[in-house]
Order: sequence, then C-alpha cells, then structure tokens
Amino acid sequence: VSLVGYIEMKKKKEWKAVYCQIIAGSFYYYKGSTDQEPKGHVDLEGLKIVSPVDVHKKKLTFAIQLGDDPVFIGLCSTEAELAKWKASLEDGLTKKRSDPPSVVAQKAKKQGVMKRAKNSAASKTATSALGKKVMKAIVNEETTTLLTALKRIVKSQSGSEKKADDLEKNMIKIAVKSFLLIENKILTPDDFLVADKPLRESFELMVKVFNGRGRVKEDKIRDALVKVVELLKKSEEVITNVLAPHLKSKNMLKISSSFGCIANIEFLMAVFNDAQLEDDLDKLIDAMEYYTQFHYH
Repeated sequence: VSLVGYIEMKKKKEWKAVYCQIIAGSFYYYKGSTDQEPKGHVDLEGLKIVSPVDVHKKKLTFAIQLGDDPVFIGLCSTEAELAKWKASLEDGLTKKRSDPPSVVAQKAKKQGVMKRAKNSAASKTATSALGKKVMKAIVNEETTTLLTALKRIVKSQSGSEKKADDLEKNMIKIAVKSFLLIENKILTPDDFLVADKPLRESFELMVKVFNGRGRVKEDKIRDALVKVVELLKKSEEVITNVLAPHLKSKNMLKISSSFGCIANIEFLMAVFNDAQLEDDLDKLIDAMEYYTQFHYH
C-alpha cells in the first residue's frame, strides 16, 4: 500500500468523506477504514490524473479520468495532502492492478449492540448541550491559549478566517468525542498515550527551535521543523488508528484536516519567519512548553 487516508469524494452534487488506499496500480475507497469491502475501486493503468478540477468553489481537487470523463473526483484539505495523492496516483498509472489488502488486515472486532449504542450516544453528545459542558471541562486555560494563538496564525498565513475557524472546531470536536469514548469506557486513556509521546516531542522541538532561532542558520531550523512534521504525523497515525473503529469517516476527515494544516513544513517555516506573528507564536510556544511539563501514566 503506497498511500492511505481520508479525503472527500464527489457524489453527484454532494461531497462524502471516504477512506482511500492506493495499492500498486489500483485505487480503492471505503466508507470507513474498518470496512471489509470497498465501496468501489479504479484500476489506474491507462487513465490520467487531472488537477485541479473545475468544481464550484473547490480548489484542492483531483480527478482520475478516462479520456475526458472523470471516474473519481476527490477533494483534499491541504495543498500538501493534494500533492501526496497526485504523486501516488500518478505513480500508480505505471503499475499493474492489485487486489485490495486482505480482509484480515482491515477487519475490526465486530461491535456488539451495546457498543454501537454507546458510540452513537458519544457522537450525539459531542454536539449537544452536555457536549458543550464537557468541552469546557477538557479545554482548559492553556488549551484555549494554544487554540487561540494557532487560530490567529492559521488565519494570518492562509488569509482565510473560515479555515482558522474550521481548524478550531475540528480539534475541539475530536477532543470531545475522544473524552466521551473514554467516559463511556469504550476506550481508555492508555489508548492515547502512544500518540502523546511524538506529540510531546514535537512540542519540545518547537520550543527549542523558537528559543534558538537567533543562533542557528535557517537550514538547521528547517531540518528541525521537518522532524516536527514527522513527529506530528506519527501522532496523527496513532490517533487515527485508535479512533477509526468508533467515528464516522466525516469525523475522521477532521483529524487528517487538522494535522494536515499544521504538519506542513512550508507552513511552519512561514510562521517562524513572519515577524508579524511573533506575539501569537510566543503564546503558542508557551502553551506547548506548559503541555510538555506534565507527564501522564
């Protein structure tokens, strides 16, 4: 498998989040990552990849086409994500088709009636009045500072208030859903500890880069931030694997969208080189440093 992840698929006039895999010369898409059978697939040999696609108000798009006819239109959340899918799909054009990965590798334990009910309850609670109370409980002062600074930075760098608002909403919603899954004893805090290690290391490295900017060359800063991106992606991978059996694809897409916005070397370099963002970056780094001072067991 050369690439996996969540993207949006154009279906008539709607966009649906789907889990996708490229394996050799075949592109498979599923309703979710734990589905045993794909919703559909495209054998890439003899086709072409077109990007962007002329879709109203959508920029980060690609199409798998037979001649001028699209057989699949996808939408990514970031330019970096789009570049990855385009490169992997174009590589697949030269390869022979392949069967999907084995069912055994994908298959999750079948959920019982009670577990499915709890998952449904957690999903509904995340957007309910109770969910808002939960949000206040888990989003403390330091987290609020981090989110506010990050939101201002993303707004400044992207020029889009909506993108910044969406990032904040997505991160909070995933945090609430994770909290409720733990409260309902579907998951445990230990399930998330593996993701905490690379996240903590990425924050520690960001703090070091911020404090040492004036003493090192830019290429060294870039090398360090590349490592930050790698660590953030490791954390994303763990969180994705933990939550995939319990959340719908549209919510899983929120995870990849959030990490995709931040785990981007060009974004990080631009932020560290923008003097106008100094105050917000300082607040963001303070919040990250505060986070790294705590240890979870």
